[in-house]
Amino acid sequence: MTDTEIKKLSAQRYADNSGDCVALMIYQYSVITFILLAEYAAYFIFKNVGYDWFYSFKELVHGNSMTWIFWICKSVIELALVSPGNNLIRRLYLDVAMGRDITESRRYITAHSMKYFSKACYCAFVQWFIKITALIPGILAVYGINYWAHEITINELTSGALFCLTACLSISATWAFLAVKYYISLAMTPYIMVLNPRTNIFDACDLSVRLMDGKHVRYITFVASYLKFLPFMLLIYPFFGVYPYFKVSYSLFMYELLGDKNHDKMPGMIKRWKKYMNEN
Repeated sequence: MTDTEIKKLSAQRYADNSGDCVALMIYQYSVITFILLAEYAAYFIFKNVGYDWFYSFKELVHGNSMTWIFWICKSVIELALVSPGNNLIRRLYLDVAMGRDITESRRYITAHSMKYFSKACYCAFVQWFIKITALIPGILAVYGINYWAHEITINELTSGALFCLTACLSISATWAFLAVKYYISLAMTPYIMVLNPRTNIFDACDLSVRLMDGKHVRYITFVASYLKFLPFMLLIYPFFGVYPYFKVSYSLFMYELLGDKNHDKMPGMIKRWKKYMNEN
């Protein structure tokens, strides 16, 4: 299908399941709201006991080990809270995009929640680790820019310092482009995993990179075509219509890009589970 056909079909699928789509959006943002409130409560408590430096960006830049440990632990906990819900929502939006009833998928995931959500957390951690690792050279280049700019400011300008600053600028710009391209290459990984939860996460990443080869421009064009809706999303009521529609469209777009690799194992897993339940 073309992008126009995907959007047209997505609008139809969304219209047929608008209530479920809005409910999924509310569930997703309720989880995010809970985490933000917990974050604010933690900041308020630490500030009142004199440990607000945990949240200090300056301490992070200066390499305070305790601040870094706090941020790493906090990020791990938040990712563990968000990833299971995001995985569930991604699966159900994909069902809507494919024109299926989300009830059976929801019942199956609920019945196997511990196994399903633990796998979702593991996959989320692996993907974020890969993405952060890919950013390390760029982070080092940015640090080099900050360091050499500071050296040039407080000391005499030398050709060596200027060369190092220019090299860091070039590396950071080049690496930013490569990192964005690589992130787009991994965009299909979560959908490969929700279609076949038993897939190895590293195999899914490798397959995503291979399938996205040569499709980066189409991906950017498709996502950018929804930027025109951003002004409407600043209002409350249009947000409830625009965001679920985008999620359905994006899910169908990902399913389309998978091509002949879109082997959905969930219906078979649900069928075997229902047969087992009936036998018992």
